[in-house]
Amino acid sequence: MADLTPSVLDRIRRPEYTGPNRCVPCTVLNVAIAVVLSGLVAVLFPPAGAALLVVSLLSIYLRGYLVPGTPQLTKRYLPASIRDRFDDHETDEPEWETLEKVEEHRENAVDPKTFIAEEGVVEYREDDDDRLTDDFGAVYERKLGVHRDATTDRATLADLFDADPDAVEMQDRAYPAIRIDNRIRKWPSEAALLADVGVDAALSEWTDRWADVPVEQRDTIRKALRALVGTCPVCGGDLTASPETVESCCGVHQVIAVSCGECGDRLRELDPDKEDAKLTR
Repeated sequence: MADLTPSVLDRIRRPEYTGPNRCVPCTVLNVAIAVVLSGLVAVLFPPAGAALLVVSLLSIYLRGYLVPGTPQLTKRYLPASIRDRFDDHETDEPEWETLEKVEEHRENAVDPKTFIAEEGVVEYREDDDDRLTDDFGAVYERKLGVHRDATTDRATLADLFDADPDAVEMQDRAYPAIRIDNRIRKWPSEAALLADVGVDAALSEWTDRWADVPVEQRDTIRKALRALVGTCPVCGGDLTASPETVESCCGVHQVIAVSCGECGDRLRELDPDKEDAKLTR
């Protein structure tokens, strides 16, 4: 019997809806349905209610849902304000900060917009077609050339987040992703990761202040500058910004997509209603 268990579980599992592909709003809705149904059954026969809850939670864990058609139910009945709390195209699990990290962040915190302006790394244009300054752009291109093959180098990736290389775990996904401790860091494409590596190395040379900026703010600044590098780090094609509609399993979102016109690699998705879309302004 024990030999059959893995095959049975494999037939039940739905990897396209679980693990890194799990939709949190859908999971929340399914768990709520499971609790309500089990509670109703428990009123009539408590053991059956308890058994139903266990089976329901196991189904949600293995399959990602309990009720077929959950994405449509989530879109229709789960308020957008609640969905938006879970929906993030660029980040995964939150990081639990230690007291030391909180204190370090407080002491060295910078306003990303102010930092970019003070360090003179962006050329502001009247047509809003901002670009890296020529001097900083030259440093970025040089660093990009040095690190072009470093997208799978644990030491390089660890440096982005002040981590130990041994703590970096490469993730098997369709896009670049790593796990550091209890957090997933991911990029929409290899071009986006290359841009971050080049920008980070360029800023390290450009200003002594960079090393003291807290990790999360450095990440915010890298993402902002990633959209301004001008050409694709992978193929050299021109980058364009255009409005697009992105549909997830439980919602539709309007974004500004910064992509390469040649190879199609996407470097950034900006929410036009949030401040990060105007970070350099």
